[in-house]
Amino acid sequence: MILPVEDEFSDVLSKAQKGQGLSTEVLAARSGVPENEVRAARRGEFDAKAVEALGKELGLNVPALLELGRGSWRPAEVPPMEGFAQVCSPFYDWQVNAFALWDGELKQAIVFDTGTTAAPLIELLEAKGLELRALVLTHAHWDHFDGAPELLRRWPDARVFLGAKDGQVSVPTEAIEEGFAFELGKLKVRGFDTPGHTRGGMSFEVDGLERRIAIVGDALFAGSMGGANVSYEDGLASVQRILSLEADTVLAPGHGPLTTVEQERRMNCFAKVD
Repeated sequence: MILPVEDEFSDVLSKAQKGQGLSTEVLAARSGVPENEVRAARRGEFDAKAVEALGKELGLNVPALLELGRGSWRPAEVPPMEGFAQVCSPFYDWQVNAFALWDGELKQAIVFDTGTTAAPLIELLEAKGLELRALVLTHAHWDHFDGAPELLRRWPDARVFLGAKDGQVSVPTEAIEEGFAFELGKLKVRGFDTPGHTRGGMSFEVDGLERRIAIVGDALFAGSMGGANVSYEDGLASVQRILSLEADTVLAPGHGPLTTVEQERRMNCFAKVD
């Protein structure tokens, strides 16, 4: 499945400016970019000189930001893997992702997030003759759990897990925290905290398929990250934690295309640059 990157350079600039609590006036003074050009950049008008200056002042990965602005990068397509599927559902004018992973011998599956509707997940699992054993939610935003009631009507015995710091959603959940572990046949899941977008956001590393996969929710997008609604500093730290995983790990974000740790170390605009 080929999806466009979720964020353009303008989204990155807006997230960084908002996260640091900078007014346009202050950002313009610090960067030397006139206020009208700051606003133009946030609207998506790409001027390399202005974007470079803004990126430097905001502490972003400037080479990655410029490539994103020029439209010259998207992550290389991840080849299909047996036992793994990305499922999209509509989210306003965009898409939101859910992911299914399964043990083909057991015919049992784990789903991460649901998207805005469970219909495509149910169609996928039924087509493959799979039983849903667990639903794992990366965070408590409606576009990631809205399909949960529908999914549980079809598989009422499935367990549902959500980070303890993220509160309640539309279905009962088992509260989990750093170090969460779950096994289903050959699949081994390990959860770790990635707050910033939400207080209790978590990511999940999965072993047992031909490549290691990390389901990262909105903690990281290809080239970017989700809005740091709770803490910009925590959001940056979460990006770095994800990028500390093994280089060939496939990253499965809540929006946009699959990517890898190796690509994001170079091309994520919020990655720390030495």
